[in-house]
Amino acid sequence: MRYFLYNLCFLLSITACTNSSSSKKDTNHSNNNNQKLFTKIKKEESNITFKNIIRETLDINFLNYPNLYMGAGVAVGDINNDGLEDVYFISNFGPNKLYKNTGNFEFKDITVFSKTEDYKGFSTGVTMLDINNDGWLDIYVSKAGSMYNENARRNLLFVNQKDGTFKEDAKKWGVDDPGYTTQVYSLDYDKDGDLDLYLVNHRYDFKNNNRISAAIQNNIEEITSDQLYRNEGSHFIKVTGDAGLYNKAWGLAGAVGDFNNDGWDDVYVSNDYLEPDAMYINQKDGTFKNEALKRVNHISFNSMGSDYADLNNDGFPDLLTLDMAPESHERSKENMASMSTSNFMAMVDIGYHHAYMSNMLQVNQSNGKFKETGLLSGLAKTDWSWAPLIADFDNDGHKDVFISNGVVKDYTNQDFRNELREINKKGTAMQLKDVLDMIPAQKLNNYVFKNNGDLTFTKVIKEWGLEDPSFSNGAAYADFDNDGDLDIIVNNVNDNIGLYKNNSINNYIQLKLIGPENNTLGIGTSIYVKTNNETQFQKLYLTRGYESSVSNIINFGLGTQTQINEILIKWPDLKISKLENIKPNQILKIDYKFSKKESINSYTYFTKNKKILASDLNINFKHQENDFNDYALQLLIPQKQSTKGTAISIADVNGDGLEDFFVGNASGAEAALYLQNKNGSFTLKNKSLWKNEAKFEDANSIFFDVDQDGDKDLYVVSAGYDLPKNSSLLQDRLYINNGNGKFSKSTNLLPTMKSSGKSVISGDYDGDGDLDLFIGGNVLPGNYPLPSKSYLLKNENGKFLDVTNSCPNLSNIGMISEAIFTDYDNDNDLDLMIVGEWMKPTIFNNNQGVFNEINMNGLENTEGWWFSINAADYDGDGDTDYVLGNLGKNNKFHPSKEKPLFIYAKDFDNNGSLDVAMSKINHGKLVPVRGKECSSEQNPFLLDKIQTYKEFASFDMNEIYGEENLQDAFQLKSHIFESIYIENLGEGNFSLKHLPNEAQTGPTMSLISGDFNEDNKLDIMGVGAIYDAEVETIRYDSNYGYVLLGDNEGNFVYSKEYEPFIDSDSKDLEKIIINGKNYYLVVSNNDLLSIFNY
Repeated sequence: MRYFLYNLCFLLSITACTNSSSSKKDTNHSNNNNQKLFTKIKKEESNITFKNIIRETLDINFLNYPNLYMGAGVAVGDINNDGLEDVYFISNFGPNKLYKNTGNFEFKDITVFSKTEDYKGFSTGVTMLDINNDGWLDIYVSKAGSMYNENARRNLLFVNQKDGTFKEDAKKWGVDDPGYTTQVYSLDYDKDGDLDLYLVNHRYDFKNNNRISAAIQNNIEEITSDQLYRNEGSHFIKVTGDAGLYNKAWGLAGAVGDFNNDGWDDVYVSNDYLEPDAMYINQKDGTFKNEALKRVNHISFNSMGSDYADLNNDGFPDLLTLDMAPESHERSKENMASMSTSNFMAMVDIGYHHAYMSNMLQVNQSNGKFKETGLLSGLAKTDWSWAPLIADFDNDGHKDVFISNGVVKDYTNQDFRNELREINKKGTAMQLKDVLDMIPAQKLNNYVFKNNGDLTFTKVIKEWGLEDPSFSNGAAYADFDNDGDLDIIVNNVNDNIGLYKNNSINNYIQLKLIGPENNTLGIGTSIYVKTNNETQFQKLYLTRGYESSVSNIINFGLGTQTQINEILIKWPDLKISKLENIKPNQILKIDYKFSKKESINSYTYFTKNKKILASDLNINFKHQENDFNDYALQLLIPQKQSTKGTAISIADVNGDGLEDFFVGNASGAEAALYLQNKNGSFTLKNKSLWKNEAKFEDANSIFFDVDQDGDKDLYVVSAGYDLPKNSSLLQDRLYINNGNGKFSKSTNLLPTMKSSGKSVISGDYDGDGDLDLFIGGNVLPGNYPLPSKSYLLKNENGKFLDVTNSCPNLSNIGMISEAIFTDYDNDNDLDLMIVGEWMKPTIFNNNQGVFNEINMNGLENTEGWWFSINAADYDGDGDTDYVLGNLGKNNKFHPSKEKPLFIYAKDFDNNGSLDVAMSKINHGKLVPVRGKECSSEQNPFLLDKIQTYKEFASFDMNEIYGEENLQDAFQLKSHIFESIYIENLGEGNFSLKHLPNEAQTGPTMSLISGDFNEDNKLDIMGVGAIYDAEVETIRYDSNYGYVLLGDNEGNFVYSKEYEPFIDSDSKDLEKIIINGKNYYLVVSNNDLLSIFNY
């Protein structure tokens, strides 16, 4: 839980001018005439005739300078202090334009008079700032291109002369940087009170943009590295080297903010091409350290624009980075090449990040870590995207997202690239115009998303009136007409600009900061606005999105709230300004000179979770996965099958009253049995036995009393996707306890079971007084998604008989992940419930020792990728309810009842291996999930059948694979990936509801129940991850575990303070009592055990 406490008892003097005192009403963001939220202002109305025209010549074109299509920025600000926001547009080839706002959305071109002309070189970004702290906005223009003219590349600084004119003074101030600059950012990195500058630059050696070379990377060039300039008052000096910031990348954007919550400005840099993004964390000694690998689990591949602001009103800003993944199936299949598995892993192995072609929403966890939820949130795919702007456009109190979109030429179009490659092979000479004419071009709508307030967003392009196809780049927001909402302005390529008037009628409050003498704009100031509903947070930085800067007037939407309880301003030097009981719909000027030095309890990370180092308990176990390339067997499987992990089993194995545990391991690594000592430490036992058994893959285990001698024996499930059929290493194992915790392997108590399993449970299902077993088979080795055989084993005097055939449909029902014995119908016998991948939850009713599948009314169309079950009476009505762990919502598939996900399996190319093809429904057609390149690699016959990417993109599954081929293929489908709660209604009837979104950020591989907050109500704890998704699928690493607090009525609420926070490839979770207290063990692939308590 995050706390924000106020203990100030004074009200500061303020100056305020009220624009409107009338309350606005919330009518779903439209007026009484059903006007849409935005109205486009045409050039004839605004008098803005500016166009950014791209001119390609032999000297500069996309072939020798691919960043030619990167577009240009726009900056907004009140340059003449008349209370109206003015606009400066960048033209890549000039001239740039300055427009004065004369009111009523009318503007006047004052470029010549203001002396802000710029005809030289190739301009990119622009930001407004107060370089000399005189209270008047200046303009900084970034330069790139001009590869053979350093002077044309020097950045410009137009200093406001307070008389409507500007003077170019970049050299005087020491900031006429000659690098290839995309944009500049203001920050106070050294906390000396004035604003320094961070320049995002890019490389010019585009021929190396698909190569990783240590020699190239180590050859740092001044003009391509990002730069840090320290403010010395009257000028700036370059301190890049001293700060440890020299780099070599293709920087496209930056975001300034406090990424580790220590109160110091950090910098996130979005890098294009192979070079990964960098998160430069301020070390508080004048230096920075790139900690991206530590703080985010994956990143965008071709990172473009970024923004950093609080999207979920928890008091901590979140990071949005953009890429170029199309939402359209056709465009994705025409423009996106396949990612090579070997190349991807090679980049990871040398220290690059897990990078994917997708927008990323990194949700701030307030402890220095981020949880990426772009796919869950609905923000992942917005095509060739440039500027993300996070702001509350509908003034409902939740920040929305605008994304500019489009590229003037689709030069990643795969058919174009192949055609050009063939022309080059032939040595055919071509005119530049002919090459350009070969490249497709398609104007696209910009995107806008409404914040739903639950980590998800709804696309509202049409609903909000922003259907306006263009090639858009830089974008900014400002309240141009002073009516209390944020209008949008966009710099387009080869077209008129986009200017969109906001028609919101919700309430608002606006703040203009008057900062201290060395930071007049108050950059870096934190503002908290508290109403009865919640507290909103913003931190003032102007340079946002892409190549652009926004207004310094801070806007908070209030919805229908008619009273603001408190506004708290925390200045960069930690002085405080506070206002109470404020009426909405006005602009307030807050002056730093009235602030006071007071201590406050700010938003901080708070958790009741207490981490325990395993080594402190003398536990040194580490899971070690064996290395096997599943994709060499089946290229198109959705994730590796050989790395499904192991489990933990808890029992008192030596009769001393203390709980001990067994944890399995992967093939080639030793399992471990730890016995608890009276002091709470543990001792490793039976080491030689586990060393001899290390050749097995331990998929699961269970302690139970095989022979009714009063001690706990051990059953271990074997698995191995990488093993040949009928391998002896697939045989499950039984270890007999001598009563003192010493185990020996039994060789004659189990039937032959050459199956790759995943689940084992024990119970006296036949009522004869001993414990029987069910073993759930998972995937047939090397043949995903075919199921391995499952077994029902009857205990006959300590020896197990295979009685599976007595139960129809049980043997090969599916790829079982977990099974439980449960009395779902309260008839005092053990029924069987199973879940698995591409399966629906299934209950087999026990009828005198014979299991028959029942029809679970209310759970129709619930096939999913189920991984876990927990059974308990969550609603207190006396029967057993269930919580089921699924893949979650944070994935690219999003199957539903109407649009299921399909998989076909068959040896399509007759080469002796089982091929798979996943498909989805797109505009009523069944289309492939994967693209032409990888599909053809698995099935080479497609190369002859389908010649172009465009053709592949237009075909459905029947046209690609052949209707007859698909009809006799092995077929499965999934309708739901959300983890769910199932309420038992009795008599075979059930109802389901999705768990909260905080439980949907990744797969739930393991579940337990308990009263974690000690309120006598059952709660849920879940963990899970899948790090080994195929490389075109974002790995599932965003579930750090969750606790959902129950109310004994079947309702659950996410609790941040009880979150396990397991940042690893977690597979199993178990409770263990140590020294009389509840602890929790988590086993993860390739990691030490995690241990925590509350």
